[in-house]
Amino acid sequence: MTKIRTVSPRKWTGLLLASTAVGASLGAGLAEARMAPPVMPQDQTVWLAQAEGGEGGEAGAVASVAPETAYLVRLAIVEGHLIAADALYAKGLTDEAIGLSYHPEAEMMAEVRQSLAAHGQEDFTPAMQVFSEVMESGAPVTEVEAALVAFQAAVAGAVNAEAPDARERFTVAVAVLKAAAAEYSGSIEAGAVTDIMAYNEAQAFVDVARAMVGQVGGDAKLDALVGRALAAMEPAAEAFGMVDGTFTANDPAILMGVAARVELIASQVR
Repeated sequence: MTKIRTVSPRKWTGLLLASTAVGASLGAGLAEARMAPPVMPQDQTVWLAQAEGGEGGEAGAVASVAPETAYLVRLAIVEGHLIAADALYAKGLTDEAIGLSYHPEAEMMAEVRQSLAAHGQEDFTPAMQVFSEVMESGAPVTEVEAALVAFQAAVAGAVNAEAPDARERFTVAVAVLKAAAAEYSGSIEAGAVTDIMAYNEAQAFVDVARAMVGQVGGDAKLDALVGRALAAMEPAAEAFGMVDGTFTANDPAILMGVAARVELIASQVR
């Protein structure tokens, strides 16, 4: 039986109120976190063991990096959720798409808004609301994609304002790939996809990681590392598929291996 993690449509007001309450308790903690020493990356064995953790995979990805990089990882994860929602909508899975579009608000947007404000960036929640509302209206796929593009432009502005260097972009990409591996593994039971939201999140996270690395440019050595990293991500496509309207479950080790290979390449970025 397929599991669907739902957040009821048309609940933005309630979600925002709940997130605001949570955000109030996070304010002091964020200030302290910005002064805290970087958290050292987890041992590969540890993050692979988190693969059954579903949303814990996202939390683990954030926890594995320094606080300032964690801000960028969260932005990437939020973007991945909406990319996945768009993909579900395009497949005709409207209810699932709408539900998934609310996940960031339910899971992390209170902290993201605090961080955006701390970095002098505009809150992109309104763009997320528009995206959800367009899907709820039953609009054509082209309109949903246009709303997604507008949201992504807002996220890109926040990311680019930080001017992340090549090393940081690779670090973000690796963290998001680890989240993808965890989400994918958690989406499968007994050789079948039982959580289509997590499954599609995993695919979207790979896309976000690929875009993050693809934006890196520099000298010949750096360009070569980018090329190797993009090539290392190509096998990720083997993990995903759909046959007769059913998502195909493949070996979770595919994405685990992709993340590990990209992490090794990232260690060479200076």
